[in-house]
Amino acid sequence: MKIDRFFHGGALALVLTFVAPGGLLAQNPYSVAPPPADIDPGIGENTTGPGEGGLDAGIFAQKPFVLTLAVREGYDDNVFTTRTNKTASWYTNFAAGLRYDFGSPRFQLSANLGGGVTYYYSRPGDRTDLNGELRLSAVYLATPRLTLNFSTRTAYLAQPDLTIVGGTNRTNGDYFYSNTSLSAAYQWAEKFSTVTAYNITPFYYVDDDLNDSQGRVEQTISQSFRFLWKPKTTFVLEYRANPVTYFYTDLDSFGNYGLVGFDQVFNPRFTWTARLGVEQRFNNNPVDGQSVYVGPYGQTSLRYQFGPASSLFWNARYGTEASGLNDVTQRQTFRTGFGVSHAFTQRISATLNSDFAVNYYDQADVISSFYETIWGISLGLNFKVNRFVSLSAGYQFTADIAPEAPEREYTRNVVFVGANFTF
Repeated sequence: MKIDRFFHGGALALVLTFVAPGGLLAQNPYSVAPPPADIDPGIGENTTGPGEGGLDAGIFAQKPFVLTLAVREGYDDNVFTTRTNKTASWYTNFAAGLRYDFGSPRFQLSANLGGGVTYYYSRPGDRTDLNGELRLSAVYLATPRLTLNFSTRTAYLAQPDLTIVGGTNRTNGDYFYSNTSLSAAYQWAEKFSTVTAYNITPFYYVDDDLNDSQGRVEQTISQSFRFLWKPKTTFVLEYRANPVTYFYTDLDSFGNYGLVGFDQVFNPRFTWTARLGVEQRFNNNPVDGQSVYVGPYGQTSLRYQFGPASSLFWNARYGTEASGLNDVTQRQTFRTGFGVSHAFTQRISATLNSDFAVNYYDQADVISSFYETIWGISLGLNFKVNRFVSLSAGYQFTADIAPEAPEREYTRNVVFVGANFTF
């Protein structure tokens, strides 16, 4: 296993910036500052070649800290995500982000840190939202055969994020969310390797009633076996165990996954992964007791960088998730997301993101079955005035469509303009 497969060129990077809800880092209208216009928002990316730029070069060859400040003025036409009696408000958002790069040939560390405050001029009750987020990732080549990986996204959020599996799709007040993973990859032979991984994902809601019914910790332990079929194609056999434990209600479940798939590297800028298999889940429920679910599971991810500052991605997933409803253990969800960012010139860049999910709720003796469709789209435009200042504008639209449960439906439009300052 070559070092350059893990280090994107061999240098270590620690990055502190903010990533927006919905996946559009540079176009989040609420919480955190975008990265500088001349910095790729991808975590840990660098342009150093293998063996170049060791520890000292990683520290002194470039500015170690980059501070980004932002101010935005925006309008939200449905701040409470309600179907009727919508409340609209203008708002002001102040945000800050910090980015730090550091590296060595065997160790890469990336971190993004930031926060923001949003004030709504016409929202009844509490008019202020606070947000903060840390993204941290590390890769360490412990031996020529053993590679250790760590990553986390830990956030305190006030707005829904449609990209979070099992997360909320409507405004429910402040909540804490973390997605933290640790894995070890070992190269047993030239064409055979294994990856052992652990993931923990807690959801904690500030609202006591909501936390009593939905606060939980999800854990996943996985073991995968990887066979190198061709130089750029790896077949994968994987097992996952997934216990879900609620803080206060009897909605615990335990899932088993048996999956097959592949990892395809077309070239250093174009990759594709896929997993397909069966999910079995043992469910507890305070109304109808215990039950067993068996169904298909699949996920896929594609990444393509088609220019120095231009890239696109596509993700898709089908499986069970926490329902988000009282006394309902799970929902079956298909979700997919697409995003593209492109620099038209050295000064002008744009982003487009779209997230789509279909939820199916079906639990006998608890609720009547129904479908719910959630769609979100984000557009953003950035103009770099100079190396220190850039101007941005963006638009976000979200729709929840549930004809069989109309009380859940809503539409939301958010538009903003802003200025970003880099130091």
